[in-house]
Amino acid sequence: MNWNLVIDIIFDILTYGIFIYSTLLLLSYIAIAIFSIGETRKYVHKNSFTDYRILASSVHAPSVTILAPAYNEGMTIVENIRSLLSIYYVNLELIVINDGSKDDCLQKMITAYDLEKIDYFVDYKIKTKEVRGVYKSRNPIYHKLLVVDKVNGGKADALNVGINISSNKYLVCIDVDCILEQDALLKMVKPFLEQTEEKVIASGGVVRIANSCIIEDGKLVKVKLATDYLPRMQILEYIRAFILGRMAWSRLNGLMLISGAFGAFDKEIAIKCGGYDHSTVGEDMELVVRMRRYMEERGEKYRVTYIPDPLCWTEAPNSFNILGRQRNRWTRGTIETLKFHKKMFFNPKYGLLGMLSYPYWFFFEMCAPVIEFFGFVCFFIFAAFGLLDWGFFFSYLLFIISFGYLYSAFAILMEVITYNQYKRRTDIFILMLTALTEPFYFHPFVVWSAIKGYIDYIRKKKSWGEMTRQGFAQKPAGSAPVLIDTTPVIVTPEPVVVIPEPVMEETAPVQKASFYKRKIAPVITKVPDVLFESFRYYIAHMLVLLLLLFVARGIELGIDYFEHGKPQYLDKIVLYGFAKDVAFATLITLWGYIPFTLLFLIGRKTAHVSFIVFGTLLTLIQVALSQYFVTSLVPLGADLWIYSWTDIQQTIGASGGLNLTSIALLVIAACLFVFTLIKIPRLLLPNDGLVVFFILIVVTGGIRDLTKVTSNMLPGHEFSNNLSLNKSYFFYKASYNHFFPSPEEEDIYRDDFFANAIYENKLIDKNNYPFLHISDSTKNVLAPFFTKNDSVPPNIVIVLVEGLGRAFSNENAYLGSFTPFLDSLSLKSLYWENFLSTSGRTFSVLPSVLGSLPFGPTGFNELGDEMPKHISLTSLLKRNGYRTSFYYGGDASFDNMSTFLKKSGIDQVNDEKTFPRNGYQKLPASSSGFSWGYDDASLFRYALADTNTSSPSIKIILTVATHSPFLINNEAVYINRFERRMSELKFSEEQKKTYRNYRLQYASILYADYAIQEFINAYKQRPDFANTVFLITGDHRMPEIPMSTKIDRYHVPLLIYSPLLNKAEKFSSVSSHFDIAPTLTAWLKYSHGMNIPNMNAWVGTGIDTAKKFRNIHAVPLKQTKPELVDFVRGDYMLNADNVFKIMPNMDLEPENAPEKKFSLKSSFNLFKKKNQDFVTSGRLLPDSLVKKYGSY
Repeated sequence: MNWNLVIDIIFDILTYGIFIYSTLLLLSYIAIAIFSIGETRKYVHKNSFTDYRILASSVHAPSVTILAPAYNEGMTIVENIRSLLSIYYVNLELIVINDGSKDDCLQKMITAYDLEKIDYFVDYKIKTKEVRGVYKSRNPIYHKLLVVDKVNGGKADALNVGINISSNKYLVCIDVDCILEQDALLKMVKPFLEQTEEKVIASGGVVRIANSCIIEDGKLVKVKLATDYLPRMQILEYIRAFILGRMAWSRLNGLMLISGAFGAFDKEIAIKCGGYDHSTVGEDMELVVRMRRYMEERGEKYRVTYIPDPLCWTEAPNSFNILGRQRNRWTRGTIETLKFHKKMFFNPKYGLLGMLSYPYWFFFEMCAPVIEFFGFVCFFIFAAFGLLDWGFFFSYLLFIISFGYLYSAFAILMEVITYNQYKRRTDIFILMLTALTEPFYFHPFVVWSAIKGYIDYIRKKKSWGEMTRQGFAQKPAGSAPVLIDTTPVIVTPEPVVVIPEPVMEETAPVQKASFYKRKIAPVITKVPDVLFESFRYYIAHMLVLLLLLFVARGIELGIDYFEHGKPQYLDKIVLYGFAKDVAFATLITLWGYIPFTLLFLIGRKTAHVSFIVFGTLLTLIQVALSQYFVTSLVPLGADLWIYSWTDIQQTIGASGGLNLTSIALLVIAACLFVFTLIKIPRLLLPNDGLVVFFILIVVTGGIRDLTKVTSNMLPGHEFSNNLSLNKSYFFYKASYNHFFPSPEEEDIYRDDFFANAIYENKLIDKNNYPFLHISDSTKNVLAPFFTKNDSVPPNIVIVLVEGLGRAFSNENAYLGSFTPFLDSLSLKSLYWENFLSTSGRTFSVLPSVLGSLPFGPTGFNELGDEMPKHISLTSLLKRNGYRTSFYYGGDASFDNMSTFLKKSGIDQVNDEKTFPRNGYQKLPASSSGFSWGYDDASLFRYALADTNTSSPSIKIILTVATHSPFLINNEAVYINRFERRMSELKFSEEQKKTYRNYRLQYASILYADYAIQEFINAYKQRPDFANTVFLITGDHRMPEIPMSTKIDRYHVPLLIYSPLLNKAEKFSSVSSHFDIAPTLTAWLKYSHGMNIPNMNAWVGTGIDTAKKFRNIHAVPLKQTKPELVDFVRGDYMLNADNVFKIMPNMDLEPENAPEKKFSLKSSFNLFKKKNQDFVTSGRLLPDSLVKKYGSY
């Protein structure tokens, strides 16, 4: 046999078959969408002027019986019946059928509605289980209610009992836990009244999800989008199914399903058809199909209609377990129904029902999960074996996913333009986002549940499974409790007499063992031994991996000692570091055991080789992360996933890049790790006793969560704490939190949270513009320090110094001051010694300083072209006649700075690309040939080259020389200055030895300080100097010099220097970059009469000019792009889950104050919500304000 030919034939059949099937399915969806539009428009137009109140109160309205089967609904039955009784309809009868509930369902109904058992003749038109009693209320208010108690027989049997007992013409069958709209019955009955030559035999209503909706006294009070993912996903699913699917088939008169949750039927036809079939779990669909078949076989004209109004609200499954059982049952019900009525399949005798509806359900509903599941598996296998191109596979998959999303989006749009139950735009946006996740999370689960439904059908499983419900609402506080007798009845079992059987002497005949005993039982008995042996083999490998992690730890400590000298608290760093490595290894052991065991079952060698690859990669990543930390002194978190590839290349280039030496060392290390993992595990195989010991250790470590325990082991200062971290665990945890962010612990929507606002100014429209507030109350705090000159607007120069921190600048710098010029300048300036940057990197300095703008998810600049329209300092000054320019020695596209600047109204963006070729000097290149750009001296000279004084100007200058790798021109000169500076600071020889480990950093700081001095001196020679104001601050504190506390990363100085100052002053109060723009604009508005708006979306409220230490601000701090865990308010700082007291010297002391933590988190969560809301809405300001004051 030619197997290649066979494979080709199978491949062609499967691929072409799947393509044809997919095409037909997509075309059917398009047709459904088109027909649904027509039917919905027809219904809306037809019923727009109907007054249902006339029908509701009319005695001539058709008589209706509501059938509500109940099984173990004790938790919600009273409220549900109250909801049904509240429906206003004259000719109404409500029959609740208690289907042999095992809970107190019946007793609760008897007590709540004052029921008594009555004599009632049951006409068994349809054969059912025994009826144990019929109950009616003594209270005339409940005269419409009839309660039937019967032997358990399932939902179909309960409904048939209701049909037998009912006395009205039309039946409305619902799930008892559903909530009906007040006009639901009126709209459902209307098609029956309008029937002419076509008899309406059934009518269905739209069912919606009530999870998270507000239900009071059995009535829907407010529609809310479900907060949990599963119900929200089902909301989308129901919108698609009802608004599109059911309405399209209603237009074609091809409906085969009316939801069991809410449907109306002609009683006469239902009885003639034999009622509900209790042999299927899909009784609702089966009855509709049987009624249609009955009418078709008699040649009678009929219709099955659907009402698009949201009439019925039900509780959706909130767990995968219950949802899986539900979809399993739906699948089995579909299969059973189609099997029962297979005679109609492509049978022209049944018209549209047999030629279109039935085939659609067979191919695109019943067979879809199987075809989709095995189609995907086949395509994946074909691609894996090279029969199918991977590019085509992913393109095809992307097309299917995209079409599905567009179909969902269309359904949501139909919902919005028709009944629009979800009023908030954010709800629609959330539904759109939910639709994006469906193909990757929800839909695969539904498909798998359907596959399990097939399996259960083959196994002839008939049970529904427990459908546990949570209920819609809590019992009202004021209602009286219902007393139910729960006294247990003691049942004494009768004695059982055991009669021994006689011993038979004859040899019993040998019976053949069952398949279970022969095949399955031996395998099961071997499972513990296999698991034990796989763990023995696994733990031997894990011990080697732990050894390699210790080696990586040693390499990290060795490199750090060589680069930076002996760290403080070395003993604690080593001890805590090894403890954190053990905790990380324990975590890996727990998560890796199952995949290792699966590989072990395939083969011991397979498991061994796989672990070698895994262990080598893990150790190499650990070493690389350690090297990153030693270089930057900051552990790498989720930053890697935020920066663009260009930004990453720049950063790697700046650090020296990948050279031959580093590659060679990497290869050597990999070989050593592979050799260790090959040879050592076999030597460490433990005996049985040690295996049990390690099992106990691993399980105990997992239960105790060693990573959480060791995370509290902090040696001391921030640098020491970071050095003790397991860098791999930190990276993986940060990455996980980035991709799967956890919800906030506190309820950020509670009203009392709004008392702790970021600013006290009155918000204008917090729902649409979360940061928009009145800003004219920002005090003109600078006016007392400046000579008043209303006629001439001042020039403004803002110098943002890369890495300039208070730790090494000015008086009382705990590292000693290495900025002698700035120190002297501060004596002639307004100087804030406790100023804060808003981030630990450069990415937020421009939005914060120029626009006082919120962060967004990963920094305002990262929003790119999606940045909301905003007002900035530069746009306001430009509107007031200023020339605006930006100067940067590097590439301004880094961190999207150029995009932000252009959107903020900057006239000129001058960066590395615009520098003249001659006369300016670049920074020295690193070993990889990379240079950040032009040095600070060249940058300042380039800015000075602009001598246009025809109009006032604002210049923003961002330096770059004090950035890693800290390579500067004339390095030897500044190394000598560094040495002299240490002597001036009277450092001991031991201190000098430690500081020399960071000589390049300190030399670059001295260079930047000197460049600023030359810049100021040169500016003094200009004619416009007398009318110029200089602001000098750091973008963040340089992290490459070890930090002492969490707040150290943000602690920077601020100087405002100008000949216009009438006095110098030092301030110890805390303010931040967010406060610069509000302060400058207030000064320019009130002191120079500039046109500045009275409202804005500033995050800051203005700089505080209190001389003593205090903090009147609430400042969110974003250390890295993906991290927003730091928050300062008052005298406290919140870092993740830790609270610190801020001391007057900006040192931090741990604070154990739960109430303070709650208060800080409340304020922080409020900011986070606002920060998310403006991204969701894409708006910060009204268009009218932007047009008048922005740069758009």
